[in-house]
Parts: sequence; C-alpha cells; structure tokens
Amino acid sequence: MSWRGTAVLVVVLAGGAAAGFGASWALGENPPGGGTASPVAASPSLPVDPVPELLPDPDMPPLAPGIALVRQSVGTGSFRMTLPVPKGWSFFENSLNEWQWRPSGQPDFGYVLRVEQVLSNRRSIEWTLDRRLAELREDESNVEVIAQTRDSLHFSFVAANHLRHGHLRWLDLTGSDNAQVEIAVTGRKVDDPGMADLIARVGSGVRLG
Repeated sequence: MSWRGTAVLVVVLAGGAAAGFGASWALGENPPGGGTASPVAASPSLPVDPVPELLPDPDMPPLAPGIALVRQSVGTGSFRMTLPVPKGWSFFENSLNEWQWRPSGQPDFGYVLRVEQVLSNRRSIEWTLDRRLAELREDESNVEVIAQTRDSLHFSFVAANHLRHGHLRWLDLTGSDNAQVEIAVTGRKVDDPGMADLIARVGSGVRLG
C-alpha cells in the first residue's frame, strides 16, 4: 500500500473512532475500550416555551361559587340534551354539537362555559383525556397540569400574553365507559373556585334526550 493509501486509512479509522465515541456518549454509555467518558461543554440549548411577559387580567369581579343556574336544552335528534347553565349568560351555538355561555358584555379574557357532545367519537374517557392533553400541549403555550383525575383536568396556559386557567371534565351518561360529553370552563386564576364549583354542578345535571 502506498503512503497516500496508508494516510487515508489512518484518517478514516480515526474518524470512525471519534464517531463511535460521540454516539456512545450521547446514549449515556462508556466509550469503547471501557474507559470513563469525560464531560464535554454543552452547546447552548434552544429555549422551550419561554414564559412571556404577562398582561393584567380584565378588571371584573371573580366568578363566584354558587351562582344561579337554569336548565336549557341544546342539540337535536341523537345530540339533544338538557343541562344547567348560568342564569343570564349569553348563549352561542358554535356547531351542531358544541355550545358556549358567557356573561353579556364581559371583556376579553374573562370566563366562559363550553359544552360539547362527543359521543360520536366512541372513545373512552381515559383515551379522550390523554388525547385532549396532548392537543393542549401542542396547540397552547406554557401548559401546566395543576390537577388530574380519571375524568377531569385542571391546567393553566398562556394565551395572547394572558395567564389562563382551564377546567375540563368528561361524562359517561350511558355506562358504556365512553366519553359522551365534554365540559370546559376557562377563566382567570382568581376565578378558579367559581370555575371548579360551576363545572361540578353543570356536570352533575347533564341529561341526554
């Protein structure tokens, strides 16, 4: 072998050893030959979901526990149900199977109740909760889970530089172990006690048909 071929071979072998060392270090393994890997300077990591500068919440009274509720029917046909909703709140029909209530004239980033019938998905509450949480982490900023049960989720997130708190609950009304209704209440941190009370009372009063 010529001296040029020998030199090329040495370079290739050295490069392969270096690549093997780098891969083993990245995987948390010791380098070839049984030696101990020495730490190397880490490259600067990119920031993940940095906390933005938060804007103040709208100046309005907190949502109080125990507000008056009235029964309302929503949906048609197999999507029809009745439920208790806050008395005097404005009603919006987002779609044939999703509805929303909020106080009339309140500013942006107040509190809102949303109810959706999800029985057509034919998915368990556990699957629905896990999927919803994954969607929140993908779509929203700075999502933090505050509390979680088998059928409910309390979390915070940041939207348009406002800290928001959300409560989600799923109902199985037929004993099928599938989620049929999703209830969501979103508001400010100061509204948390009222939101927790509202979602519990609405959830206990939902009836299909």
